[in-house]
Amino acid sequence: MSIFWTAIAVQNVGSIWLGGWGVLVSTPLYISLAYFPSNALQALLPALAFRLWKADPRLNSGMDYLVLIASITLGNMLGALYSVLVVLRGYGLIGNESAPMFIWGWFGGNEIAGLILDILLLKMISACVIRSPLFVRKRWS
Repeated sequence: MSIFWTAIAVQNVGSIWLGGWGVLVSTPLYISLAYFPSNALQALLPALAFRLWKADPRLNSGMDYLVLIASITLGNMLGALYSVLVVLRGYGLIGNESAPMFIWGWFGGNEIAGLILDILLLKMISACVIRSPLFVRKRWS
């Protein structure tokens, strides 16, 4: 848990730009297989949301911002719940009384970093990425 988890921006933005490949690349197995489901979900939701609602990664409209904020918020909520309740509490690393504090801390650290860094990266770099052959318009191609 971190008060400002910068890696979340790699997961969110990487999946938006690189589709399924971004989800695979930005889901760190080296941290722990136990956290893989929450990391994969946090990367997958923005990628799916941007494709489903045809949002522009350059964030040119209010709807683009809404899709970004809603998808990362939902991903961060589900990721924090899974990570704390299933992994930390499930393995006896924390007790029931401290779980709410860990959930809010996990969610907040991801959400604050995600909102700030995702918006900055998408606004500043998306125009270049979209023009490059690396940009994935659909899920995998």
